[in-house]
Amino acid sequence: MAQKANPITLRPHNTFYQGYTHWNEPRFYYMLSRVRHLIESCCLDTTHYLRNIQINKHAVATIITVDLIHTHTRSKRRIKSRRYKENKLRIKKNSWTLIASRLQAATKLIQIFTGTKKIILQVNRLKTYTRSVPKSVRREIAYYTKSFHNSKYDYARYGIQLMSLILKNKADTSCLCRFIEQNVCSRQKRKRHYEFLRYLKQGLQSLQKYKKINGLKIQIKGRFTHKAKGRSRTWKYQIGQMPLSRLDSIINAEYKQTQTGYGSVGLKAWTSKNLPNAITT
Repeated sequence: MAQKANPITLRPHNTFYQGYTHWNEPRFYYMLSRVRHLIESCCLDTTHYLRNIQINKHAVATIITVDLIHTHTRSKRRIKSRRYKENKLRIKKNSWTLIASRLQAATKLIQIFTGTKKIILQVNRLKTYTRSVPKSVRREIAYYTKSFHNSKYDYARYGIQLMSLILKNKADTSCLCRFIEQNVCSRQKRKRHYEFLRYLKQGLQSLQKYKKINGLKIQIKGRFTHKAKGRSRTWKYQIGQMPLSRLDSIINAEYKQTQTGYGSVGLKAWTSKNLPNAITT
């Protein structure tokens, strides 16, 4: 039986290579992958997600354009009491000041790595709040967003914002894989894994009628829950259509691997976008 190929290999997609004078194609792709991993590491343990990155090389300077998604755990119109402000003594880990300081240190490493005299980093930040999600969806997942569930379901508010952006074709599959990765690793108890998967399924199911893409498919396989004799489990969920056999369909795939307390876990996510000349009903 033949090995299955990645859906992106057989489909035409946009290339980042522009044919620069002293950067050949293999070297450019290697530098682009290293720079992307470095900027992704700046967003660890935060609610910021890397959506897109572009590198333009000129004679002296290198211009790096980064698109970030900033999801908020609180509402924009939330009224904070005086007692809440007095008890808040430390800065949140998911603040923008932490990301800015990390990116400033990353530009110096990129300058040494690429060997250019000047690095220009342009950051486009997309802010999202819970109120940007439709009101009917917020009612369906109100159980997870209650104030007394903040410590237990700390991913509920910014998770539903990210899923809403993905179904509206404003975010990439890499953001969804990173969201699943950081929450599957942190849930070391058996019941917490089932609760997170239940929340993921209910959130995508409630947002299904607001989707602007053709389809979405998620697959989690591995030992992310406790089972006897070291058996792995597979969890799948799909919305819409996923025509993997059609070469004219636009499909973005993302594969990741992570480790949990029980073993390794493989994450796969596919998104099928509508054709530019297609008419949807």
